[in-house]
Amino acid sequence: MLPVSRRIFLYWFLLLVPTLVVGGGAILLLRREQARLAEQGAYAEEARRAAITARARLIAENVELLVGDVQTGLLDTLAAQPGQGLEAFLDQWEKNNPLVRTTFRSTAEGRLLRPAADAPTEAERGFIRRFSREFVLHPPWSQSLSAEHFAPANPEKKASEEEATARKEVTRNVAQIQAARRDVQELANSSQLADAPSLMKRAAAAKGEADRQEAGTTERERANGVSRYSSDDSKVRKSRSLAAPASAQAKDEAVERRGWRVPSVEGRLHLLGWVQPAPGGEVRGVEVELTALVSRLAGALPAEIGSGEGYALRDDQGRILHQMGAVPRTGGPAARVPLAGALLPGWDVVGYLTLDSNRSGASSGFFGMGVLLVAIFVTAILAGGSLLLWQARRSEEEALQKTSFVANVSHEFKTPLTTIRLYAELLEEGRLRDAAQGKDYLRTISRETQRLARLVNNALDFSRLEQGQKKYAHDRVDLTAELSRLLDTHGPRVAEAGLKLGRALPTQPLFIATDRDAVEQIVINLLDNACKYGADGGEVIVMLAPRAAGGAELKVADRGPGVPQAHVERIFEKFHRVEDALTAEKTGAGLGLSIARQLARGLGGDLRYTPRVGGGAEFVLDLP
Repeated sequence: MLPVSRRIFLYWFLLLVPTLVVGGGAILLLRREQARLAEQGAYAEEARRAAITARARLIAENVELLVGDVQTGLLDTLAAQPGQGLEAFLDQWEKNNPLVRTTFRSTAEGRLLRPAADAPTEAERGFIRRFSREFVLHPPWSQSLSAEHFAPANPEKKASEEEATARKEVTRNVAQIQAARRDVQELANSSQLADAPSLMKRAAAAKGEADRQEAGTTERERANGVSRYSSDDSKVRKSRSLAAPASAQAKDEAVERRGWRVPSVEGRLHLLGWVQPAPGGEVRGVEVELTALVSRLAGALPAEIGSGEGYALRDDQGRILHQMGAVPRTGGPAARVPLAGALLPGWDVVGYLTLDSNRSGASSGFFGMGVLLVAIFVTAILAGGSLLLWQARRSEEEALQKTSFVANVSHEFKTPLTTIRLYAELLEEGRLRDAAQGKDYLRTISRETQRLARLVNNALDFSRLEQGQKKYAHDRVDLTAELSRLLDTHGPRVAEAGLKLGRALPTQPLFIATDRDAVEQIVINLLDNACKYGADGGEVIVMLAPRAAGGAELKVADRGPGVPQAHVERIFEKFHRVEDALTAEKTGAGLGLSIARQLARGLGGDLRYTPRVGGGAEFVLDLP
């Protein structure tokens, strides 16, 4: 059979290994689940970014459609007005149309006819200051216009490959939608229904040509700020070419030219539209009120957006003009779609994605919480197993101690019983020299009987204390008188052990409410302990003194070897005996001090050990 220590180690090993295997497997599964959740989160974030990019493109398309509609509407209105009464119309137009900032008329050479040099209003004087010189040097409708003039002072932000791709898609979509809208409008207004089939063919051909022109857009066209929907100086407007026959188309081409420029003057963009009804003739134009136009662009933003999304329309200075949703102050946008340089150069639509901190930390939080739960599970198993193993070992030790206790008690009972039987047989057989020897035999029998009674009382007290059935009868007791009587009774036994019994008792009665029998049992056990282990010291002293806070303090001190420091508290444990040469020679069950302390605490006090000054042991009983 394996020794106890090896069996405990084997049990612990069998508990530890499976627990660690289970815990490690659980952590491995948690890590795999964390990786899966992180991958799902990355896919979800990528999908959200793609959705934000798509919506930003749609917003850019809406903005460009709104601006294109405004430009087309303004130029159509301007072109439709006859020369007669034009000045009065322009005056009224500036007053009533919030989109019109200033109207102008110019000769083909760029000399301003309107506003006049002595313009009465501040807006007209500002227009002359900004554009009169440029009109003379480089009129927008002149074929000699170079790429450097009327380009924005703050050119369009350099777009990344992704932004360039988004720009191309937006351009293609807007061109297609604009062409379709013009086709439908011209078709609805056409009175020559017989030409409808050829009209549709020309529409398809025009759409294809628009796509080819958009795919081959050059940097020069962007710098010039030429609108996709308007002609430059070498091209005539073809917006009505699909809805008219060839002769009418030729007439329109001979009559009208139009276009838009977006110059940047004094750090601000300006939208200038012009119409030249006849080649080489007078030019009429309009400057758009950019503030009014911007206010109407808010309708291009979506009415409802997803959680954590934000969209903004920014100008060429990076200032946010309109926004919807959360737009963080720091961090770059998730998507950026620049607007057409011919419409609003440098402007863009940006989309933001505010990552949910709870969602982004869900993966790591899940793993951390899982590891914590696994750690608690493993710790609970190990702690429970350790507690069971400790309890099993303690029970085994107690079983061994109880076996030793039974053997010791049997030996303790056997010794006085043998002595009593021996002297009783001598008295029965009359083997006596004289009467004095008979009295000596009787004293021996009486002493061994008392010893046997103490052993029985200790065994009974131990049983009652273990079962919690010990009951105390608190009476008013004079400790001085009781100790005097007790020491008188047990004085001869102490003297037989080779000790001198000393007393330090109060001269006055000391009354306390306590259990008389329990106090007597404690003192007898302490005297027995002194007789066993302190006999070489030659003396034992019993001291009693009242306490200032009430109650009494009783001390039993000897000059024996004392108690090793490592056993100071363990001597009060049941069945414990200090293992050295002295205790090996003394019989006992290791219950005296344990019972004494339990009785003291049952009375509401305590029993403690302190080394005696000068050598020896001192046991102090505190009674409340």
